[in-house]
Amino acid sequence: MMTTAFIHDLIDWIDNNIETRLDLDTVAGRAGYSKWHLQRMFKEHTGLPLGEYIREKKLKKSADRLTTSNEPILNVAISLGFDSQQSFNRSFKRQYGVAPGAWRRHAAPSASAMQ
Repeated sequence: MMTTAFIHDLIDWIDNNIETRLDLDTVAGRAGYSKWHLQRMFKEHTGLPLGEYIREKKLKKSADRLTTSNEPILNVAISLGFDSQQSFNRSFKRQYGVAPGAWRRHAAPSASAMQ
């Protein structure tokens, strides 16, 4: 039970800090566990690898920002911790099936349908 509460608190912290530069080292440092042990605990309780959870949350946040702002795609990518627009584009397209620019162009009336 204590581990479940810990994981829920960690998820809340990740969700509240998703727009910062989160990586496994940062999260493990915050959690006070080794990266290996934290990843094992996280997957055991959520069914998702920790890195995948963070990436999905960052991509969801980026999709929201692309839908609701005119912020340049590069700014969205860099502010959410992607190393380059190219890596962001690849990850975004893998997650949503379209490039970020196409998402933005088609998001106004039907963003929820694409998620």
